Amino acid sequence: MPRSQTPPPATPAAEGPSRRSALRMLGGATGAVLLTGGAAATAPGTAHAATFVPQAGPVPLPIDQSATTDNLTVLLGTSAAHSSDMTVYGATEGRKNFWIQNFVSGAGSLSWQVSVQAGDAYRVYALVNAQPGQQLTVAVSGTSSSRTFTTANASTWQRIDAGTLTLPSGTSTITLTRNTFTNDLYVKSLELVRESAVAARQQRIAAARADTTWFSQGGYGLMFQYGSWGFPDNVGTAKPLHQQAADFHVPTFVKLVQETGAAYVIWSFSWWGYHPDMPVSAIESITGDPSFTADRDLIGEIAAALKAVGIRFLLYYHTGSEESAWWTKQNFPTSFSADGSGDRSTFLAHWKSVVTEIGTALGRDLDGFFFDDGIIYYPAPFESLQQAARAGNPDRLVSWNSWALPRLTDFQDVYFGEASQGQSQTGSAGAGGNGVFTSGPYQGLLQHGMFTMDGDWGVHTQGGDKITTLSSVTSSAAIGWATSAASRNVPISFDLMMYEDGAVADSDLRILNDVRQAVHGSPAAVPTGTTVVNDTDPAIGYSGAWTHAAGRGSGDHGDDVHWTTANGASFTYTFTGTGIDVIGPRSSSSRNFTVTVDGTLIGTFSQYAASGYQAQAVLYSARHLAPGTHTIKVTKVDGTYLQLDALRVVPTPRTLNDTDPAIGYGGAWTHAAGRGVGDHGDDVHWTTANGATATVTFTGTGIDVLGPMEPSDGTATVRLDGTQVATIKATHNGAYSPQQHYWGIRNLTPGTHTVQLTKTGGTYFQLDAVKIWP
Repeated sequence: MPRSQTPPPATPAAEGPSRRSALRMLGGATGAVLLTGGAAATAPGTAHAATFVPQAGPVPLPIDQSATTDNLTVLLGTSAAHSSDMTVYGATEGRKNFWIQNFVSGAGSLSWQVSVQAGDAYRVYALVNAQPGQQLTVAVSGTSSSRTFTTANASTWQRIDAGTLTLPSGTSTITLTRNTFTNDLYVKSLELVRESAVAARQQRIAAARADTTWFSQGGYGLMFQYGSWGFPDNVGTAKPLHQQAADFHVPTFVKLVQETGAAYVIWSFSWWGYHPDMPVSAIESITGDPSFTADRDLIGEIAAALKAVGIRFLLYYHTGSEESAWWTKQNFPTSFSADGSGDRSTFLAHWKSVVTEIGTALGRDLDGFFFDDGIIYYPAPFESLQQAARAGNPDRLVSWNSWALPRLTDFQDVYFGEASQGQSQTGSAGAGGNGVFTSGPYQGLLQHGMFTMDGDWGVHTQGGDKITTLSSVTSSAAIGWATSAASRNVPISFDLMMYEDGAVADSDLRILNDVRQAVHGSPAAVPTGTTVVNDTDPAIGYSGAWTHAAGRGSGDHGDDVHWTTANGASFTYTFTGTGIDVIGPRSSSSRNFTVTVDGTLIGTFSQYAASGYQAQAVLYSARHLAPGTHTIKVTKVDGTYLQLDALRVVPTPRTLNDTDPAIGYGGAWTHAAGRGVGDHGDDVHWTTANGATATVTFTGTGIDVLGPMEPSDGTATVRLDGTQVATIKATHNGAYSPQQHYWGIRNLTPGTHTVQLTKTGGTYFQLDAVKIWP
């Protein structure tokens, strides 16, 4: 995701996560760039040896007084006439126009020549960043019209209503000066609206706001920066666009989302590339390449499949500015980052045509758009852009990523919230509120947070590194974020990295399993092959005062339970597997308990039921633990009773060697053993015959196929229960790499399934082992 600029260095300081990739987008937990340090400001009147930088763009800048919509005039700080000791942050970036900085002297000013046909009063809004209480003046040179305003009591970017100026007919100059000088002043822009048009504009803003209730009450969702830029979970290369899209298995992805309890999915239309997983004729027309977009409408299929099970679908959209075959067609001015000048009409026209086609094609299945890199667009006709984004669904939510800046437009609905977990900040709604900011730089927008669970927003580099969850993202932390945000009706989005075949990290799913139980109270599904351990099993260790009660005839497993009334009493159990269920009765006399797994606190959960005695309820489920030995500890916190009836253990996956009789070979295969190259069991089966097959029938919910990769290895198709679902590309242009993950699938319906591999190309196809998930 997000792929923007590093914020300014130490002065001013910047909030936000560390940068993990060259062009990764970066924001702050509060979206703030703070002015907290640096050299003392230059005193007013200090002499400067600076030269004069003239105003960029049209001089004078004409203000359209006939427009009734999109009637906001923006004076960019970077376009203003200024002394050369003032500098433009990110001036050589090439696409993004940031702000003017080093505004530290009373001798300095920013000025813009403008022209109007008829004199009129204009409301002025300032987008600035300064220390609290800094006094600024905006004035019309040569007239008595001026306004002095003061920055808010926060060291952050802010949007300030500076009051009203009167512009005379013809040409005039608007000047911004400083009156107090604590540290630097950043200026993004001044915005002008005719005073007589302000009320009507506010009415249009209110009328254009979509109903965000469903999003605010959704709790949490998932985000995936998945697309044609991805790579497999092995050392191999990425598949071509059309094959990558064709191979994605939508049903198991939908089950993955359902398992997490997510209310919505944010999916990427574009990110590290601009070859989307859906056909878009506008893109093909603009590029002149009919193969630029996928043949399969994967995005549309995912949207429809999620909607069918009550899960909302939103799209993340990146400009494609790193995709040269696309970006060169946008005629984007290279001068824009330096001084805000240049004609961006082609870029905006293409954006409208593409976004309109996407929205029309997906219709009501598309519930929202998150547009990244808002400063590439600003200033823009945001009213008409919002209308284009709602093609096919007038209720569609719209969000623009303003990065560290305040909201770039009021014609949107949701705060982008990059690198935020939805924590309370300036203007946040309180507990029980509707989640909408009541004041501050994002006033009027629904608060939202999105953040990475892993080392990056998505998979976009080749290699054998596995997706691993960040150490800061634990079950207890994630539960805290989700429950706090939900109490204020602020949705948060967990971003998961995902491999080309749709696989994600089990460690991510383990955490989301815990979040689902804490937020929704729903236990995990029961896989095949579990083992039930009664509460009397000697391997269960009880600490504190516990009583065994048998023969109660209440429907308990084994007709007995262990119970305690002592707060702090606990039980522990060590098991080998990938999950465990804690089973006990729910009742109105039971309350809360804590769970730790392998010494790490997961969270607090409840055994409470409003009425009645609910025997053999699942009180807590651990899932997606690493295969191996684990210890669970449950401790009573409050209430009258904590009762344990039984535990249910989910076994580890079974690995079947290539010689296992469960694997049937069709055609000419050879068994090669004792090669000493690191294969599982030190052997493989291999074939050179196209059409040769390997078939395995198993009982469970998933399977992984493993084999070596080298230059002479080839390709195979994968059929699941008789339907072709994927292709395997075992070719690798490096050294022999054993036990690579060819392909896998999880979240299948528990039961018996058959997978058949058929060699289709290359010199060899080699099978080493398969792993069966219960």
